[in-house]
Amino acid sequence: MAASSPREWAMAIGGGLALAAALVAILRPAPAAEPASPPPPPPAVAPQPLPPPPPVATAAAPADLALTGVRTGPDGGMAIIVAGGRTHRLTPGRSLPGGLRLLRTEPGRAILAGPAGEQVLAFPDAPQAAAGPALPPGGDPTPWRLALRRDAGGGWRLGSLDALPMLARAGLQPGDILLSANGQELLSEEKIIELPQELAANGALVLRYRRGTRAAQARITP
Repeated sequence: MAASSPREWAMAIGGGLALAAALVAILRPAPAAEPASPPPPPPAVAPQPLPPPPPVATAAAPADLALTGVRTGPDGGMAIIVAGGRTHRLTPGRSLPGGLRLLRTEPGRAILAGPAGEQVLAFPDAPQAAAGPALPPGGDPTPWRLALRRDAGGGWRLGSLDALPMLARAGLQPGDILLSANGQELLSEEKIIELPQELAANGALVLRYRRGTRAAQARITP
């Protein structure tokens, strides 16, 4: 066999290098794909303010008020009033639909209180009102009746003390429950009505009351 010439050797070497480069390109692993960037976050939405609550409907006082019966007495009396087509028997402190509250009774008339002030219902032949209501001995028991409500656990729960400042001065608070006065248990509404008379007669009341789980007493003076 004839010896290869230098040119042939060069061509053989060049072909081998090209083949090796092609094999390397084939066998080289493909570059890993770059991770896709996450989608942009949605634009922030400002919270919408809540709509205002609907106004609370309040019952209007009936327009067809009529007095059909009235009784006076040391217990505060009672009034029979027709309102809204219905008959209501009220004692002082009790209310009609719409919020009108019976304050007191007088011969031939009933005095109510509401947002617009006092309102008088009277029979056509009722006597003219005196300069001031005749008060029972010791004072008007109406503030006591309005401030006290019978408690389910016994006794009488105090509400607002605006009309009974002497109780506030003695340290009593709304929510206190009165149990007795001068040693006598307050078992009935008649006992509540007698409190201003007893206060005037004795010059003081020693009230035993309950506040939460604690019992205490306070001395009340006019």
